[in-house]
Amino acid sequence: MTFHPDILCPFCGLGCGDIGIDRDQSGIAPRPSGCPQADRLFRRPMAVPTDARLDGAAISMDDAIAEAVRLLGSSRAPLIAGLAADVEGVLAALSLAERIGATVDHERSDALFRNLSVLRRFGWSVTTLAELRNRCDLVLVVGPDPAAAFPRLWERWVVPEPAFVDGNGRSVVFLGGAPLPETVQCLGARIETSVVGTGTQTDLATLVGGLRTALAGRLADGDPMAALAARLRSARYAVVVWAAGLFEGPQPDMIVEGLVRLIRTVDGTTRCAGLPLSGADNLIGANQACGWRTGFPLRTGFDGGGPLHDPERFDWRTRLRDADVTLWISAFRPDAPPLTTNGSVIMLAPPEAMVTPEPALFIPVGTPGIDHPGDVFRADSVVALHAGALIDRGLPSVAGVIGRMLAALGQNAKTREDAGC
Repeated sequence: MTFHPDILCPFCGLGCGDIGIDRDQSGIAPRPSGCPQADRLFRRPMAVPTDARLDGAAISMDDAIAEAVRLLGSSRAPLIAGLAADVEGVLAALSLAERIGATVDHERSDALFRNLSVLRRFGWSVTTLAELRNRCDLVLVVGPDPAAAFPRLWERWVVPEPAFVDGNGRSVVFLGGAPLPETVQCLGARIETSVVGTGTQTDLATLVGGLRTALAGRLADGDPMAALAARLRSARYAVVVWAAGLFEGPQPDMIVEGLVRLIRTVDGTTRCAGLPLSGADNLIGANQACGWRTGFPLRTGFDGGGPLHDPERFDWRTRLRDADVTLWISAFRPDAPPLTTNGSVIMLAPPEAMVTPEPALFIPVGTPGIDHPGDVFRADSVVALHAGALIDRGLPSVAGVIGRMLAALGQNAKTREDAGC
């Protein structure tokens, strides 16, 4: 048994770097970390099937690459989605999309675009996880507890001693949602915790609007929203935290718009910033890479010869209905959504993945931070983190597989050119 301390976790986007991993001949297993995602996803067996599958039957990797190239090369409406890979894998996927005229989108981009649609219209003032830890004395959580998607968020805020604020003088207010039991246990007696706006039929957008009304001085002093507005104005450094992917109901971007306007109001008298949380499976890295390569965010298509961005038309769920070939990339976790499409599906995923229905072509790939090194972006979008490899199971990276596809496409094109086609 070999113990590996301080391993970077690439899964939810917080970038926790203190995961302990035990390794032996049977594979790797994490020591309890307090994060259900890490405790599940770092558990990988050493012996896994490394053959690709064509219609459920095992084939060699060479034959799988040839079949993928045949499908993608003849496609009239290709889609590259999922896009859950390290930065190098995403860049390779973008090169392939440009080559075959495909549309690109990340499986988890809904949360991202609920925020980006507001950023595009209004701009915003946001902060980082480091600022949250070191300077923030009041956290306003809007909506469901973000720990549902980012399990160690509160531990990372409470446990380290803050650099620029009294650790015993901090407080958290939950607006329109209650803290999870794990959050209550983590915050404990050290952090003052209160809840506003739960147990009512009022929707979250109305609660945010009510708080903005209180900040404008149009509510009586005894109103709970007026008291919360006073706390925001008296804080040294308030941070408004939300996870847009957890919002329910119509027009969740309107909630985000209300928060951006609220932050702007408070920031006029004291320091206040937002912390929009998204980024599982390197969502932020995929969006960054798309911006570097094309100048646009995700949900960009290349079928017109150049990049074209359309967040509604190029949503992967919309494009899946029309795609004749879909390349689905899901390298981080052995979970894949059921893909209902009339076209063919090529799936790049870990060999442990249980896929229903069986795709036309399945190519097993390694997980960044487990089977091979890779770079991923943190949820606050300001830090790229390098995850090392833990085991060698003979699995290629997404970038390696797509690189072979690109080489084969280039060779096919050269062959046709030499033949005068």
